[in-house]
Amino acid sequence: MSGNGQMTSMIVTRDLRKDYVMGTETVHALAGVDIEILRNEYVSIMGPSGSGKSTLMNMIGCLDSPTSGEYVLNGQAVQDLSDDNLARIRNREIGFVFQTFNLLPRATALHNVELPLIYAGVSSKDRQRRAAHALEIVQLADRMDHKPNELSGGQRQRVAIARALVNDPSILLADEPTGNLDSSTSEEIMDVFDTLHENGQTIIMVTHEYDIAARSQRVITLVDGKVEAQMSVDYYLARGLQKPTAAPAAADPPASPEPEPAPSREADPAPSREADPAPTLDTAPAPPPQTTPAPPPTAAPMDPVPPEAAPPTPGTRRPISNPWAPPPTPPADGGR
Repeated sequence: MSGNGQMTSMIVTRDLRKDYVMGTETVHALAGVDIEILRNEYVSIMGPSGSGKSTLMNMIGCLDSPTSGEYVLNGQAVQDLSDDNLARIRNREIGFVFQTFNLLPRATALHNVELPLIYAGVSSKDRQRRAAHALEIVQLADRMDHKPNELSGGQRQRVAIARALVNDPSILLADEPTGNLDSSTSEEIMDVFDTLHENGQTIIMVTHEYDIAARSQRVITLVDGKVEAQMSVDYYLARGLQKPTAAPAAADPPASPEPEPAPSREADPAPSREADPAPTLDTAPAPPPQTTPAPPPTAAPMDPVPPEAAPPTPGTRRPISNPWAPPPTPPADGGR
């Protein structure tokens, strides 16, 4: 941004667009994205499924070319570069960390980390030295001779991070790096990213987890291929994180007391309660004769009553414990 070296732009996109033609329809995966990411900044990209997060990550990582718009990486316009130049940038400027690790199953951790250096033409001795150093950074120096099936999920992700760091990239791109890990292992991996950022690494992370995004400095939210919001993580924690977790708690309490007073509200307008709060068999007026003890089909929805107020079978006496129940029907034979 400024020319004094204090705050420089690492990534700038202007009206970045990406369209995919699917049959007779055109999907606008990115619909004009304008972002700026500074050197040594730690940014999270969030959004619902289909919002364009992965497409934007592919654009930033030079894995795909935009349909239109401008993408400037380290002061260099990227959108018009040849495939060979894009491959060079991917190998030297950008380190990738994926959700599924993408390790060679039959290669040791050391050899997996060496792979980018092989493609870069680095000598064997230098490759091993630099790969071992990258594994030391992620605290796996004692596991460099182990294969992926001999490592835990967290250790395999550390190998993937070391592989992304071995070329000393300008940017570290992480796509759901904790998606296949349990919560405690995720914390360990995020501690690694925190340490890398403290040491000056620029990190861009795609995630759908609020607690993971909270580890970054800034959150960019995408919706329908557009930037909906950009905010510091402190503001995001106040407006983005706390709101989703607090809203259900505020809405739930009124739901539980509602059913409690329901019987009294249903029963209050009943005329029998006003006329005689405690009817008995001797004093209660007889209701119109009915031929069957079962209530009509519309009685339950119109005037629900508690279970104890259900009509008795002929010849039985109704308990007097429910003052809101209608008086009983005299038996047809006069009780004899």
